[in-house]
Amino acid sequence: MKYIPVFPLNTVVFVNGILQLQIFEQRYLNLVKACMKDQHGFVTVLIRDGKEVNDTPEIFSIGTYVEIIDWNTLDNHLLGITIQGRQRVQINKTHIQKDNLISAEIDYIDNLTAQKTDIIDEDLVSLMQHLHKHPFVSGKYPEIDCTSPTEIAYKLCELLPVANNEKQQLLEVDQTHILLDRLKTIISRLENLNPDNGFQ
Repeated sequence: MKYIPVFPLNTVVFVNGILQLQIFEQRYLNLVKACMKDQHGFVTVLIRDGKEVNDTPEIFSIGTYVEIIDWNTLDNHLLGITIQGRQRVQINKTHIQKDNLISAEIDYIDNLTAQKTDIIDEDLVSLMQHLHKHPFVSGKYPEIDCTSPTEIAYKLCELLPVANNEKQQLLEVDQTHILLDRLKTIISRLENLNPDNGFQ
């Protein structure tokens, strides 16, 4: 089985989610160079224990296969890349290369698909539309399909202010209606913690 390079992060990348990264460690420069040369992606995964920099951390077993959709040289002369999540993956056997880059055997997990029984709660649609008015969100995602249960679910997973471990749990959910119910519970909790937080 082919080994895929792994990029451990202190964040969770969801399907179709976009993230900008600043690359400066040699192992990740090598990763980006190889991916761009051979036109393949890599896997991002949340760090369970350890650090992003100068470490080989413990990682979760579910991550996201991503592709590089843009790159540029930053003002600080470091390499900047923009990645987009494509598909969830199960990380199996891992291997530490000589440059301390992690690679892994993976199995692709089917992305969530909407069923006819998946009904989008109007409150979730309203919240997504509200968040999309924010310049940061609209700049990152000019168009969001608010008729798609899966798109609303994954965008809210990314944007809601919850801890990374909870975002990881959301990434691991295998059914759209369950994910939507989890999000409604989270939003209710956030509203109760701070009625003025804008989730109205």
